Order: sequence, then structure tokens, then C-alpha cells
Amino acid sequence: MEKEEYTPKYIRLKEYIKTGIRQGELKPGEKIMSENLLASSFSISRHTVRQALGELVNEGWLNRLQGSGTFVSRRTGEQKEKSRIIGVITTYLDDYIFPGIIRGMDNVLSGQGYSMILSHTANKVEREAGCLSSMLRKNVDGFIIEPTKSALPNPNMDLYGELEKKGIPYVFINGFYPDHKGSYVVEDDEAGGRMAAKHLFDLGHERIGGIFKVDDIQGHRRYSGVVKAHRESGRTLAEDAIAWYTTEDINLPFNENEGRLLGKRFEGCTGIVCYNDQVALKVIEALRLEGIRVPKDMSVVSFDDSELAAAGEVKLTTVAHPGPLLGERAASGLLEILKFSKSSVREVLKPELVIRGSTAARARL
Repeated sequence: MEKEEYTPKYIRLKEYIKTGIRQGELKPGEKIMSENLLASSFSISRHTVRQALGELVNEGWLNRLQGSGTFVSRRTGEQKEKSRIIGVITTYLDDYIFPGIIRGMDNVLSGQGYSMILSHTANKVEREAGCLSSMLRKNVDGFIIEPTKSALPNPNMDLYGELEKKGIPYVFINGFYPDHKGSYVVEDDEAGGRMAAKHLFDLGHERIGGIFKVDDIQGHRRYSGVVKAHRESGRTLAEDAIAWYTTEDINLPFNENEGRLLGKRFEGCTGIVCYNDQVALKVIEALRLEGIRVPKDMSVVSFDDSELAAAGEVKLTTVAHPGPLLGERAASGLLEILKFSKSSVREVLKPELVIRGSTAARARL
């Protein structure tokens, strides 16, 4: 009599499933047969099937998603033990809106027994590659990543491909790369741009300008919203009153010589939509040097509702960034992928306009 006959049936089923996973016949995230089908196919009881599947779940080979079925784990039992560490990579860390985002992540992750490793790219693709490589060596369970220069083709896609091959999930925040079909949690930047421009139109402003970031997808989306507001209201976009800048050139439009040119670019405008609060404050200062007062002569709307928005002499009307909520949703989404083999998370958060003193009704001549 062969040895296999003495092997319990549930162990034989376990080995069959593990072999299928090892050989790639059952892929990470793939749903396996139902208990009834397994019982019928192997001529065993459902109780035996449940015993086998339960042990495979405990060993990390499978995950159960209540109401949906049992799925192959994204990190199988033969891989390294889970570290319960999440790698968090943002463009910046210790200022502006980022502490709030990270605080939101930590609220969720720490409550589930996870810790974070934090790093930032300064919006440089070379640093992004270094962050990804370093964290891969630390055996993190998953990533939350703010993409670097998200409007441009990214030379680090091979590293993202490596994450996918290893079954390490990642969730993008704030933006995502062109043609990316994975997980993300973002603000509806197009709706925010539309909201900002419509606010100016509702105040009676007819010709509005804008300054946006060209190498991050948020800048394109926010500009797209401004274009949409023009189209919906039947107004013509003042194309020559739209300025663009890159990460490296953020200060260029505001130096002594270019600052004067910036004022001329917005000549004839009574309202401006700015990429974010940092840029809005620079614009207000450049306008002040040209004798243009905000909001008496020019209304300004920005994005993010950071601490800067209410810190200056002119309090900014701004489209609020969801901050901690975005961090919480990104962390929760990643945990859903890790724990329940959910294939992806895609969430778009609604923006909100916070009205302060940088906008006013257009003065009638």
C-alpha cells in the first residue's frame, strides 16, 4: 500500500493547492474553487475542505473575503514572514499638507498593528528609485506612494513591475502615472479646478488667469477643471494668461525680473487660480510689488487649505485638500488588499471650497 493512502485527505488537498500556487497555475489574487466544487472534485466532505482551506489561510497561502470567496494570497506561505511594516514614500514629508496625510495613515495602520517606514523623493525620480530599492530590501508588506512627477513618463516602472512580480501591493496617493491601472486614492482635482473658476465667475469676474505645475498630474487636472468651467459658462479661456512651471523652476516666475512679467501676463484679469497655497502667496507678493491689491484689484483662489492659507496677511480662498482623510483611506485600502486579496482600490475624494479674504466681488467701474 502506497504512503499517500495514509496521508489525511485534507493534507493532500492542501498540497494540491500549494503546488498550484508554486507552479503559477493559481496566481496571487485569484479566486479558488468553492468549497462545494472542491468537495465534489476530490470526493471529500466539505468539512475536510474547510479544514484544509482554514490551515492554508492561517499559513498565509490563502485569504478569505466574506461574501466573496477564498483567494490566493498576494504573499504566499513560502515567502518571508510578513513584517507588518508599510513603506510610505511621498514627495515631501515634514511641511505643508504632508504631516496631516501621514497622521491619517498612522491612525489606521497603528490600530491594525502595522508600523511605517517614511521616506521622501523631493519630487526627483532618481530619489524615488532609491526609496523603492531601499524599502524592498527591508521586506515591507506594502507601499503607499505619492508618485514623482506624475504627469511625465517614469523611468522607474521596472521597479514597480518588480513589486507586482513579488506580489507586494502599492497604493498611489494624490496622483498616478499615465496609463496606470492599479490602486489609488486621490482628490478630484478636476472638480476642484472647476469649483475654483466657477467661484470667480459667480463673483462677476470675466477674465481669469492661472498658474499651474506642469510635471505633476494634479496641475493638469486642476487646469482641466478651469477649462471645463469656462466651457460650461460659455466663456473663452484667456490662454495667454495661463502660466506653467516645473518642480525645479518654482521660484523662476517670482524673481525680480520675471515677477514683473508675471504681472503683465495677468494684465486684464481680475481673478487668478493658483496651483496651490505656496504658489498663491508668491503670486500675491509679486502682484503687491506691482501695486496690484488682493482682493480689491485681483481675486486669488488656491488649492490645499494648508496652514499657509490662513497664516498670511491675506487669508486664502482655497480648495481644501482632504489631508488626514486621504491618508486614512489609502491605508485602509492597502490593508484591504493585504488582508483580503482585494484586486485594487480606486477612490476619488470630493473637494471642498473654503472661502476667505483673497476673493471678492469684481469691482464695477
